[in-house]
Amino acid sequence: MDDKDWGLTAKGFKCPTYVELLNAYEYKARELFGTKANLTVRSPLGIFLRIFAWITSLLFQLMEDVYNSRFIDTAVGNSLYNLGRTIGLRLLPAQKAAGYVRFTGEVGYYIPEGYLVSTVSGLQYATVTYGRIGNDGTLLLPVQAVESGADYNVDAGTITTIVNPLDGITGCTNPAAVDGGRGRETDEEYRDRYYKSVDFAGGVNIDAIVAEINQNVEAVSSVIGYENDTDVTDELGLPPHSFEVVVYGGLDQDIAKAIYRRKAAGIQTHGSTTIPIISISGQSIGISFSRPIAVPIHIKITNLKTDPDHFADDGVQQITDALVAYIGDENSGGLSIGEDLIFISLYQIPLSVSGVIDFALSASVDGADYGTKNIEIGIREKAVCKAEWIEIQLEGAEA
Repeated sequence: MDDKDWGLTAKGFKCPTYVELLNAYEYKARELFGTKANLTVRSPLGIFLRIFAWITSLLFQLMEDVYNSRFIDTAVGNSLYNLGRTIGLRLLPAQKAAGYVRFTGEVGYYIPEGYLVSTVSGLQYATVTYGRIGNDGTLLLPVQAVESGADYNVDAGTITTIVNPLDGITGCTNPAAVDGGRGRETDEEYRDRYYKSVDFAGGVNIDAIVAEINQNVEAVSSVIGYENDTDVTDELGLPPHSFEVVVYGGLDQDIAKAIYRRKAAGIQTHGSTTIPIISISGQSIGISFSRPIAVPIHIKITNLKTDPDHFADDGVQQITDALVAYIGDENSGGLSIGEDLIFISLYQIPLSVSGVIDFALSASVDGADYGTKNIEIGIREKAVCKAEWIEIQLEGAEA
Protein backbone atom coordinates (compact mmCIF):
# COMPACT_ATOMS: atom_id res chain seq x y z
CA MET A 1 0.00 0.00 0.00
CA ASP A 2 1.21 3.51 -0.80
CA ASP A 3 1.90 5.30 2.48
CA LYS A 4 0.83 8.54 0.80
CA ASP A 5 -2.74 7.28 1.30
CA TRP A 6 -2.29 7.49 5.07
CA GLY A 7 -3.01 10.43 7.32
CA LEU A 8 -4.82 13.53 6.06
CA THR A 9 -6.16 12.99 2.54
CA ALA A 10 -8.65 14.64 0.22
CA LYS A 11 -11.25 12.20 1.53
CA GLY A 12 -10.49 12.79 5.19
CA PHE A 13 -8.13 11.08 7.61
CA LYS A 14 -6.97 7.57 6.71
CA CYS A 15 -5.67 5.54 9.63
CA PRO A 16 -3.54 2.50 8.63
CA THR A 17 -3.90 -0.76 10.51
CA TYR A 18 -1.10 -2.44 12.43
CA VAL A 19 -0.77 -5.07 9.67
CA GLU A 20 -0.52 -2.39 6.96
CA LEU A 21 2.20 -0.59 8.91
CA LEU A 22 4.14 -3.80 9.55
CA ASN A 23 3.98 -4.73 5.86
CA ALA A 24 5.27 -1.26 4.94
CA TYR A 25 8.15 -1.47 7.43
CA GLU A 26 9.11 -4.96 6.25
CA TYR A 27 9.08 -3.72 2.63
CA LYS A 28 11.45 -0.86 3.57
CA ALA A 29 13.67 -3.22 5.56
CA ARG A 30 14.08 -5.52 2.56
CA GLU A 31 14.96 -2.48 0.42
CA LEU A 32 17.71 -1.56 2.91
CA PHE A 33 19.01 -4.98 3.99
CA GLY A 34 18.14 -7.18 1.03
CA THR A 35 15.44 -9.69 0.34
CA LYS A 36 17.12 -12.30 2.51
CA ALA A 37 16.95 -10.20 5.69
CA ASN A 38 15.55 -12.18 8.63
CA LEU A 39 12.25 -10.49 9.58
CA THR A 40 10.67 -13.40 11.44
CA VAL A 41 8.84 -12.94 14.73
CA ARG A 42 11.86 -14.08 16.78
CA SER A 43 14.58 -12.22 14.90
CA PRO A 44 15.92 -8.96 16.44
CA LEU A 45 14.94 -6.93 13.36
CA GLY A 46 11.52 -8.59 13.16
CA ILE A 47 10.84 -7.83 16.85
CA PHE A 48 11.96 -4.23 16.38
CA LEU A 49 9.71 -3.73 13.33
CA ARG A 50 6.69 -5.15 15.14
CA ILE A 51 7.22 -2.94 18.18
CA PHE A 52 7.69 0.09 15.94
CA ALA A 53 4.57 -0.78 13.88
CA TRP A 54 2.52 -1.12 17.07
CA ILE A 55 3.71 2.24 18.44
CA THR A 56 3.11 3.93 15.09
CA SER A 57 -0.42 2.48 14.88
CA LEU A 58 -1.17 4.03 18.29
CA LEU A 59 0.11 7.40 17.08
CA PHE A 60 -2.06 7.20 13.96
CA GLN A 61 -5.10 6.34 16.10
CA LEU A 62 -4.35 9.35 18.28
CA MET A 63 -4.04 11.59 15.23
CA GLU A 64 -7.33 10.23 13.91
CA ASP A 65 -9.01 11.01 17.24
CA VAL A 66 -7.66 14.56 17.11
CA TYR A 67 -8.91 14.94 13.52
CA ASN A 68 -12.37 13.58 14.41
CA SER A 69 -12.63 15.85 17.45
CA ARG A 70 -13.08 18.80 15.06
CA PHE A 71 -16.48 17.59 13.86
CA ILE A 72 -19.79 17.19 15.67
CA ASP A 73 -20.55 13.89 13.91
CA THR A 74 -17.36 12.17 15.08
CA ALA A 75 -16.25 14.03 18.23
CA VAL A 76 -16.85 12.24 21.54
CA GLY A 77 -16.67 13.13 25.21
CA ASN A 78 -15.03 16.42 26.14
CA SER A 79 -14.14 17.16 22.52
CA LEU A 80 -17.84 17.04 21.62
CA TYR A 81 -18.82 19.19 24.61
CA ASN A 82 -16.19 21.77 23.74
CA LEU A 83 -17.71 22.13 20.27
CA GLY A 84 -21.12 22.61 21.86
CA ARG A 85 -19.83 25.31 24.20
CA THR A 86 -19.09 27.51 21.18
CA ILE A 87 -22.88 27.97 20.81
CA GLY A 88 -23.55 28.02 24.56
CA LEU A 89 -24.74 24.39 24.76
CA ARG A 90 -23.84 22.73 28.05
CA LEU A 91 -23.96 19.05 28.93
CA LEU A 92 -27.04 18.06 30.94
CA PRO A 93 -25.86 16.43 34.18
CA ALA A 94 -27.42 13.44 35.85
CA GLN A 95 -30.51 14.37 37.84
CA LYS A 96 -32.37 12.81 40.75
CA ALA A 97 -36.09 12.11 40.57
CA ALA A 98 -38.21 14.19 42.94
CA GLY A 99 -41.78 14.29 44.17
CA TYR A 100 -43.89 14.10 47.32
CA VAL A 101 -44.73 11.41 49.87
CA ARG A 102 -47.67 11.54 52.26
CA PHE A 103 -46.97 10.07 55.71
CA THR A 104 -49.60 8.87 58.17
CA GLY A 105 -49.12 8.50 61.90
CA GLU A 106 -49.52 10.09 65.32
CA VAL A 107 -50.56 13.73 65.45
CA GLY A 108 -47.54 15.97 66.09
CA TYR A 109 -44.98 13.25 65.41
CA TYR A 110 -41.75 14.70 64.00
CA ILE A 111 -40.32 13.39 60.71
CA PRO A 112 -36.71 14.48 60.15
CA GLU A 113 -35.01 15.61 56.97
CA GLY A 114 -33.31 12.70 55.21
CA TYR A 115 -35.87 10.13 56.38
CA LEU A 116 -35.79 7.16 53.97
CA VAL A 117 -38.71 5.54 52.18
CA SER A 118 -38.67 3.13 49.25
CA THR A 119 -40.61 1.18 46.68
CA VAL A 120 -41.23 -2.54 47.06
CA SER A 121 -38.39 -3.13 44.59
CA GLY A 122 -35.95 -1.23 46.82
CA LEU A 123 -35.63 2.18 45.14
CA GLN A 124 -34.96 4.60 47.99
CA TYR A 125 -35.95 8.24 48.46
CA ALA A 126 -35.12 10.72 51.23
CA THR A 127 -37.18 13.61 52.56
CA VAL A 128 -35.59 16.96 51.70
CA THR A 129 -37.19 18.83 54.60
CA TYR A 130 -38.80 18.04 57.92
CA GLY A 131 -42.24 18.43 59.47
CA ARG A 132 -44.78 17.24 62.00
CA ILE A 133 -47.83 15.15 61.30
CA GLY A 134 -50.94 17.35 61.30
CA ASN A 135 -54.22 17.07 63.16
CA ASP A 136 -55.64 14.90 60.39
CA GLY A 137 -52.87 12.35 60.97
CA THR A 138 -51.02 13.06 57.71
CA LEU A 139 -48.01 15.02 56.48
CA LEU A 140 -46.94 15.68 52.90
CA LEU A 141 -43.17 16.08 52.45
CA PRO A 142 -40.99 16.54 49.35
CA VAL A 143 -38.61 13.65 48.63
CA GLN A 144 -35.68 13.06 46.32
CA ALA A 145 -34.14 9.84 45.04
CA VAL A 146 -30.92 8.86 46.77
CA GLU A 147 -29.28 8.31 43.37
CA SER A 148 -29.61 9.80 39.90
CA GLY A 149 -31.22 8.03 36.97
CA ALA A 150 -34.48 7.39 35.16
CA ASP A 151 -35.01 4.13 37.10
CA TYR A 152 -36.19 6.25 40.04
CA ASN A 153 -39.10 7.74 38.06
CA VAL A 154 -42.07 5.84 39.50
CA ASP A 155 -45.85 6.00 39.30
CA ALA A 156 -48.18 7.25 42.02
CA GLY A 157 -48.77 4.83 44.89
CA THR A 158 -45.50 2.91 44.49
CA ILE A 159 -43.45 4.38 47.38
CA THR A 160 -45.03 2.51 50.26
CA THR A 161 -42.16 1.17 52.35
CA ILE A 162 -40.56 2.88 55.35
CA VAL A 163 -36.87 1.98 55.41
CA ASN A 164 -36.24 2.83 59.09
CA PRO A 165 -39.57 2.41 60.91
CA LEU A 166 -40.46 4.81 63.72
CA ASP A 167 -43.16 4.18 66.32
CA GLY A 168 -45.10 7.31 65.41
CA ILE A 169 -45.28 6.64 61.65
CA THR A 170 -47.77 4.07 60.40
CA GLY A 171 -47.43 4.32 56.64
CA CYS A 172 -46.54 6.31 53.54
CA THR A 173 -47.39 6.66 49.86
CA ASN A 174 -46.69 9.03 46.99
CA PRO A 175 -49.96 10.63 45.81
CA ALA A 176 -48.45 11.57 42.45
CA ALA A 177 -45.72 10.27 40.19
CA VAL A 178 -42.11 10.90 41.20
CA ASP A 179 -40.19 11.93 38.11
CA GLY A 180 -37.44 14.10 36.65
CA GLY A 181 -34.70 11.55 37.18
CA ARG A 182 -32.23 10.95 34.38
CA GLY A 183 -28.70 9.79 33.78
CA ARG A 184 -25.99 12.08 32.47
CA GLU A 185 -26.69 13.10 28.90
CA THR A 186 -25.11 10.73 26.40
CA ASP A 187 -23.00 11.88 23.46
CA GLU A 188 -25.80 10.97 21.05
CA GLU A 189 -28.40 12.95 23.05
CA TYR A 190 -26.03 15.91 23.26
CA ARG A 191 -25.35 15.70 19.52
CA ASP A 192 -29.10 15.73 18.79
CA ARG A 193 -29.57 18.84 20.95
CA TYR A 194 -26.68 20.49 19.16
CA TYR A 195 -28.27 20.00 15.76
CA LYS A 196 -31.61 21.30 17.03
CA SER A 197 -29.87 24.37 18.47
CA VAL A 198 -28.11 25.27 15.22
CA ASP A 199 -30.97 24.28 12.94
CA PHE A 200 -31.73 27.95 12.32
CA ALA A 201 -28.25 28.69 10.90
CA GLY A 202 -28.82 29.08 7.17
CA GLY A 203 -31.96 26.94 7.25
CA VAL A 204 -35.26 27.70 5.55
CA ASN A 205 -37.46 24.97 7.06
CA ILE A 206 -40.15 25.48 9.70
CA ASP A 207 -37.76 24.56 12.54
CA ALA A 208 -35.30 27.20 11.32
CA ILE A 209 -38.04 29.85 11.28
CA VAL A 210 -39.17 28.94 14.81
CA ALA A 211 -35.57 29.06 16.03
CA GLU A 212 -35.01 32.43 14.35
CA ILE A 213 -38.00 33.95 16.15
CA ASN A 214 -37.09 32.35 19.47
CA GLN A 215 -33.51 33.55 19.42
CA ASN A 216 -33.67 36.89 17.64
CA VAL A 217 -36.99 38.49 18.54
CA GLU A 218 -37.14 40.14 21.95
CA ALA A 219 -39.88 39.32 24.48
CA VAL A 220 -41.01 36.14 22.71
CA SER A 221 -41.74 33.38 25.22
CA SER A 222 -43.30 30.71 23.04
CA VAL A 223 -43.39 29.83 19.33
CA ILE A 224 -44.83 26.87 17.49
CA GLY A 225 -44.84 26.22 13.76
CA TYR A 226 -46.98 24.18 11.36
CA GLU A 227 -46.48 23.53 7.66
CA ASN A 228 -48.49 22.00 4.83
CA ASP A 229 -46.39 20.60 2.00
CA THR A 230 -49.32 18.97 0.21
CA ASP A 231 -51.42 20.19 -2.72
CA VAL A 232 -54.61 20.53 -0.67
CA THR A 233 -55.70 22.43 2.42
CA ASP A 234 -54.84 20.33 5.47
CA GLU A 235 -56.80 19.52 8.64
CA LEU A 236 -55.34 22.58 10.41
CA GLY A 237 -56.74 24.88 7.73
CA LEU A 238 -53.35 25.67 6.15
CA PRO A 239 -53.51 26.31 2.39
CA PRO A 240 -51.38 24.13 0.06
CA HIS A 241 -47.63 24.70 0.32
CA SER A 242 -47.81 27.14 3.21
CA PHE A 243 -46.74 27.40 6.82
CA GLU A 244 -48.01 29.14 9.93
CA VAL A 245 -46.20 30.20 13.07
CA VAL A 246 -48.07 31.01 16.26
CA VAL A 247 -46.12 33.45 18.42
CA TYR A 248 -46.64 34.56 22.03
CA GLY A 249 -44.92 37.83 22.89
CA GLY A 250 -42.74 40.14 20.82
CA LEU A 251 -43.60 42.96 18.42
CA ASP A 252 -45.52 42.23 15.22
CA GLN A 253 -42.96 43.98 13.00
CA ASP A 254 -40.01 42.12 14.53
CA ILE A 255 -41.74 38.77 14.13
CA ALA A 256 -42.60 39.48 10.47
CA LYS A 257 -38.99 40.46 9.73
CA ALA A 258 -37.69 37.26 11.35
CA ILE A 259 -40.06 35.12 9.27
CA TYR A 260 -39.10 36.97 6.08
CA ARG A 261 -35.39 36.40 6.76
CA ARG A 262 -35.85 32.63 6.91
CA LYS A 263 -38.77 31.70 4.68
CA ALA A 264 -38.11 30.17 1.27
CA ALA A 265 -38.99 32.27 -1.76
CA GLY A 266 -42.49 31.65 -3.10
CA ILE A 267 -43.75 29.83 0.00
CA GLN A 268 -46.97 31.29 1.38
CA THR A 269 -47.24 32.40 5.00
CA HIS A 270 -50.54 31.88 6.79
CA GLY A 271 -52.08 33.39 9.90
CA SER A 272 -54.50 35.85 11.45
CA THR A 273 -52.03 38.77 11.47
CA THR A 274 -50.39 40.14 8.31
CA ILE A 275 -47.53 42.66 8.33
CA PRO A 276 -46.10 44.20 5.12
CA ILE A 277 -42.34 43.84 4.63
CA ILE A 278 -40.48 45.79 1.93
CA SER A 279 -37.93 43.71 0.01
CA ILE A 280 -34.61 44.99 -1.34
CA SER A 281 -36.27 45.49 -4.74
CA GLY A 282 -38.98 47.64 -3.16
CA GLN A 283 -41.75 45.05 -3.35
CA SER A 284 -44.26 44.94 -0.48
CA ILE A 285 -44.65 41.37 0.76
CA GLY A 286 -47.30 40.43 3.29
CA ILE A 287 -45.97 38.18 6.05
CA SER A 288 -48.66 36.40 8.01
CA PHE A 289 -48.54 34.69 11.40
CA SER A 290 -50.92 34.08 14.28
CA ARG A 291 -51.27 35.06 17.90
CA PRO A 292 -52.59 32.38 20.28
CA ILE A 293 -56.02 32.66 21.83
CA ALA A 294 -55.71 33.08 25.59
CA VAL A 295 -57.38 30.41 27.71
CA PRO A 296 -57.96 31.89 31.21
CA ILE A 297 -57.03 29.56 34.06
CA HIS A 298 -58.78 30.18 37.37
CA ILE A 299 -57.42 28.37 40.42
CA LYS A 300 -59.04 27.74 43.79
CA ILE A 301 -57.06 26.48 46.80
CA THR A 302 -59.01 25.61 49.95
CA ASN A 303 -58.12 24.21 53.38
CA LEU A 304 -54.50 25.34 52.99
CA LYS A 305 -52.66 23.75 55.92
CA THR A 306 -49.30 25.31 56.80
CA ASP A 307 -46.52 25.03 59.35
CA PRO A 308 -46.53 28.41 61.15
CA ASP A 309 -42.81 28.08 61.94
CA HIS A 310 -41.88 27.91 58.27
CA PHE A 311 -44.73 29.51 56.32
CA ALA A 312 -43.76 33.14 55.63
CA ASP A 313 -46.06 36.10 56.17
CA ASP A 314 -46.23 36.52 52.40
CA GLY A 315 -46.61 32.78 51.81
CA VAL A 316 -49.99 33.17 50.12
CA GLN A 317 -48.49 35.72 47.73
CA GLN A 318 -45.58 33.34 47.05
CA ILE A 319 -48.04 30.62 46.07
CA THR A 320 -49.93 33.04 43.83
CA ASP A 321 -46.75 34.26 42.13
CA ALA A 322 -45.50 30.69 41.60
CA LEU A 323 -48.78 29.63 39.97
CA VAL A 324 -48.83 32.65 37.65
CA ALA A 325 -45.18 32.08 36.71
CA TYR A 326 -45.83 28.40 35.95
CA ILE A 327 -48.87 29.01 33.75
CA GLY A 328 -47.83 32.40 32.37
CA ASP A 329 -49.60 35.74 32.40
CA GLU A 330 -50.95 37.70 29.43
CA ASN A 331 -47.53 39.03 28.49
CA SER A 332 -44.89 36.36 28.92
CA GLY A 333 -43.63 33.05 30.25
CA GLY A 334 -45.22 29.89 31.49
CA LEU A 335 -46.66 27.03 29.48
CA SER A 336 -46.00 26.85 25.75
CA ILE A 337 -48.55 27.42 23.02
CA GLY A 338 -50.74 24.33 22.67
CA GLU A 339 -49.44 22.81 25.92
CA ASP A 340 -52.15 21.21 28.03
CA LEU A 341 -52.45 22.10 31.71
CA ILE A 342 -51.62 18.87 33.54
CA PHE A 343 -53.39 18.96 36.86
CA ILE A 344 -50.87 16.94 38.85
CA SER A 345 -48.11 19.34 37.76
CA LEU A 346 -50.24 22.27 38.90
CA TYR A 347 -50.83 20.55 42.22
CA GLN A 348 -47.11 20.45 42.94
CA ILE A 349 -46.57 24.22 42.56
CA PRO A 350 -47.89 25.30 46.01
CA LEU A 351 -45.87 22.51 47.63
CA SER A 352 -42.69 24.26 46.50
CA VAL A 353 -43.42 27.08 48.96
CA SER A 354 -41.83 26.55 52.36
CA GLY A 355 -44.25 25.64 55.13
CA VAL A 356 -47.08 24.32 52.95
CA ILE A 357 -48.33 21.00 54.32
CA ASP A 358 -51.55 20.17 52.52
CA PHE A 359 -54.47 21.70 50.60
CA ALA A 360 -57.29 21.03 48.15
CA LEU A 361 -56.87 22.47 44.64
CA SER A 362 -59.17 22.82 41.65
CA ALA A 363 -59.03 24.70 38.36
CA SER A 364 -61.47 26.25 35.92
CA VAL A 365 -61.51 28.02 32.56
CA ASP A 366 -64.55 30.17 33.38
CA GLY A 367 -64.26 30.85 37.12
CA ALA A 368 -67.43 28.90 37.82
CA ASP A 369 -67.06 25.22 36.96
CA TYR A 370 -64.02 23.98 38.93
CA GLY A 371 -62.55 20.50 38.72
CA THR A 372 -59.42 18.38 39.08
CA LYS A 373 -59.02 17.17 35.49
CA ASN A 374 -56.38 18.17 32.97
CA ILE A 375 -57.33 21.18 30.83
CA GLU A 376 -56.80 20.68 27.12
CA ILE A 377 -55.31 23.60 25.18
CA GLY A 378 -55.76 23.90 21.41
CA ILE A 379 -52.90 24.17 18.92
CA ARG A 380 -53.53 27.92 18.52
CA GLU A 381 -54.26 28.56 22.19
CA LYS A 382 -52.21 29.29 25.31
CA ALA A 383 -53.08 28.96 28.97
CA VAL A 384 -52.79 32.26 30.88
CA CYS A 385 -53.34 33.19 34.50
CA LYS A 386 -53.64 36.37 36.54
CA ALA A 387 -53.19 36.86 40.27
CA GLU A 388 -56.82 37.98 40.60
CA TRP A 389 -57.94 34.63 39.15
CA ILE A 390 -56.38 32.73 42.06
CA GLU A 391 -58.38 32.22 45.26
CA ILE A 392 -56.59 30.84 48.33
CA GLN A 393 -58.36 29.96 51.58
CA LEU A 394 -56.40 28.98 54.68
CA GLU A 395 -57.47 26.04 56.81
CA GLY A 396 -60.15 27.07 59.27
CA ALA A 397 -60.95 30.31 57.45
CA GLU A 398 -64.53 30.94 56.37
CA ALA A 399 -65.24 30.83 52.64
